[in-house]
Order: sequence, then C-alpha cells, then structure tokens
Amino acid sequence: MRQSWLYQQNPIWIITGLLFAMTLSAELGFQIGRRWYPRFDDARRAHFGSVLGSLLGLLALLLSFTFAMSANRYDVRRQLVINDANTLEGLYLQSSLLPETSRRAFKPLLKRYVDLRSQIALMRHDASFKERSELVAQSEALHGKMWNVVRESSELQPPPRMVDWMLRALIDAMSIHRSRIFAWDSRVPDSIIWLLMLGCVAGIGAIGLSGGLGNHRGLPARIIITILLGATIYVVLDLDRPHEGFIHVSQGPMLHLDQILKNDPEANP
Repeated sequence: MRQSWLYQQNPIWIITGLLFAMTLSAELGFQIGRRWYPRFDDARRAHFGSVLGSLLGLLALLLSFTFAMSANRYDVRRQLVINDANTLEGLYLQSSLLPETSRRAFKPLLKRYVDLRSQIALMRHDASFKERSELVAQSEALHGKMWNVVRESSELQPPPRMVDWMLRALIDAMSIHRSRIFAWDSRVPDSIIWLLMLGCVAGIGAIGLSGGLGNHRGLPARIIITILLGATIYVVLDLDRPHEGFIHVSQGPMLHLDQILKNDPEANP
C-alpha cells in the first residue's frame, strides 16, 4: 500500500509547523480585532462571543472524534498481537503431541514463522512495499508448509487426535495474519487530519480576534490552548505509528513465544 505524504513525515515537524501556524493565526486575528475594536459595540462583541463558543465546540467535537478513531485502531492492533501469540502458542503446545517425524518437521517451521511474523509486526512506517511484500510472501509460504505437515499427519492410521484442532488453528493464524497486515495499514484518513489542523488554526485565530475586539491580548490563555491542541494532535499522529514515537504497540507476547521456541531443541535442529 502506498503511504501518504502526511504519514511519511515526522510528527514532530508536523506539530512544529502547526504550532507556528496557530501562533501566526492568533496574532493576525488579534491585530485585526484591535483594528475593528472602535467599530464594535457590546452587542456585536456578545454575538461574536457566541459564534466563537460554537466554533470551539465544533473543534472539540472534531478532536474527540479523531482521537477516538486513532485510539480504537491502537486497541485493535494490541488485541491482534495477543490473539496471534495465543493461537501460535497453542499450535506449539499441540505440536508436541504429533508423531516424532511430523513434530520435528513442524517445530522448525513454526519457529521461522514466528520470527517472520515478528519482523512484519516491527516494521517501521517507512518500510518499502517490496520489503513488506517479501516478508509476507515468506510467511505465507511457511504457513503452507506447516499446513502440509499437519495434513499429512491426518492421513496416518489412526490419525492423531489433535490434528483437527491444529488445522483449525492454522486457519485462524492466517486470518489473524491478514488482520494484522490490514491493521498495520489502517490509520486516520489524511483528510480528517488536515481538517483537524485547519480547525485548530481557525479556532486559535478566532480566539485572537476575540481578544482584539476586547482590547485584551490574553497571551497566557492562547499559549496554553495552542500547546494543548498541538499535544493532542501529536498523540493522534503517534497512535497511528504503532512501532515508533512514544506510544508503542507492545510485541511482548510474540517475542516471549519466539524465546520459548529458541529454547526448544526440536525447533532448532
């Protein structure tokens, strides 16, 4: 999937540009408001105050909506890591009950499979399409080999009792694998982020205009609001980059399973 221009940028630079734009907008609004001050009576100022309240309410709604979208995607990615690790660990435990030949063929494949899945999960957002495609293709090839090992075990007489469960688990593992790839690509649309940043610039500009109409700069409040808006948008952007920045999707369950497989002699022939 081709990454958007906005997603390829460092969030720090995006927020720096946004803070500069909001500061400039607030000062410009204040200067305009101060120039209009002699022409505004109390009724007009009160009317503009009600319009400003509606504008800030709309901005707050947009912020909460965008933050909820980003946080929901973060939670989905975390849950998929747990589901993936649980399914693969169940496969590992059940593989210990396979006949020796099948077991010694299956465990090394599973170890390589977990290694590749960890690499896919830990890819940065700027990984090339070719790099990711190669890892995905290798992962799916290993899944097919594991499927063949278990299928061949099912043809034994009598077939091992856990074979049916392992085949279902392999189907679930592939489903989770596809879900994780989709979740890796899924993020808040750029159009919403641009709209949110435009709303922040317009909102701060309106606050500056209100201060000018009241002949009061209100610098401390403007600074606090600007910083809070910038910090909120940074968190939204950071949540959409799950393997970098300050907020990470922990791969602990997968890495723990990888360590278990490394300690199994049969998985390391």
